[in-house]
Amino acid sequence: MYRSEWVDRGYPSTCASASAAPPPPDGFVRVYHLCEAGYAVANIEKNRLKVATFADANDPFELSVFYSRDPAQRLRLKAFIDDVARRYGIVCFSEDWLDPTLWSHYGHQHRGIALGFDIAEHVLLPVKYQPQRIPFPVGPVADHVDQFLGTKYASWAYERERRIMVELTKAERETVKLPTGDRELFFEKFSGEVRLREVIVGPLCGEDVVALRAKV
Repeated sequence: MYRSEWVDRGYPSTCASASAAPPPPDGFVRVYHLCEAGYAVANIEKNRLKVATFADANDPFELSVFYSRDPAQRLRLKAFIDDVARRYGIVCFSEDWLDPTLWSHYGHQHRGIALGFDIAEHVLLPVKYQPQRIPFPVGPVADHVDQFLGTKYASWAYERERRIMVELTKAERETVKLPTGDRELFFEKFSGEVRLREVIVGPLCGEDVVALRAKV
């Protein structure tokens, strides 16, 4: 129904949402966050998304994007990694929601939900996929935070990922009680730059669609 409009906005003609929803306005990008249904419902109710920290990373390569064989540089690199992991978290999105592998990995084996967002272009960090690690730069490390946070191993390229970088000191916080002890979670609020636009229910999702639509 809207396919020509999506193509005019620069999206591929195969974009899954083009058959059902209008494209984002100028200055925004439509991206998708897949998660378990219960988490998606909570996200809708509380107008927020959980921020992943490096303790949550499913790709160990993310903590070893850079390398160095020089002992002094290795110490400098470790300090850089510790500092970035302490200060930043990420919210992850895909450029499309149709790939069944995404639903298997992130959509609770097709029982979850994909939330489609219009996000301001300047907020999103495109992910680059590398087959090899990158030599740690000698110059100022502050210039390489985006590269560190926006690089994954090449095998993950099917995700077509984009990210929001979140400074943890500015994130919404919530402490949850776990059997292993209290844990602090971080959240990014919906805003004028992060707008919920679509809710795509997985084919095996058990949520009541009428009740879910009312929440939206």
